[in-house]
Amino acid sequence: MDIKTFEQESARTMTPNIFPDSLSPVTLHGIIGIASESGELLDAAKKAYFYGHKPDKANMREEIGDIMWYLMAVCREEQWDIEEIMGENIAKLRKRYPEQFTTALSAMRLDKIKDGGA
Repeated sequence: MDIKTFEQESARTMTPNIFPDSLSPVTLHGIIGIASESGELLDAAKKAYFYGHKPDKANMREEIGDIMWYLMAVCREEQWDIEEIMGENIAKLRKRYPEQFTTALSAMRLDKIKDGGA
């Protein structure tokens, strides 16, 4: 496919509108920040795992702190209680893995998702 055809075809499926009431700028800033900082954390892991660099754990801690900063910004803006979210997450995980994570339970979950379940 040539670039001009790709440009035309990709433009055809572009969202025609921006929906300003969907997320606040603060929430969007936080979500983008989480993704950006996660990329930096992933880059540190890539350098250690694939390039043989000594893991820069100080940098990894810094990136986790940055992720937490953005996470709290989203929670504040949306008036969500982070401890409540943490509890909901653990309840979800206990339901999925009642005793502990196992590969077998994980595979059953993937099969369920493939079959249209949650």
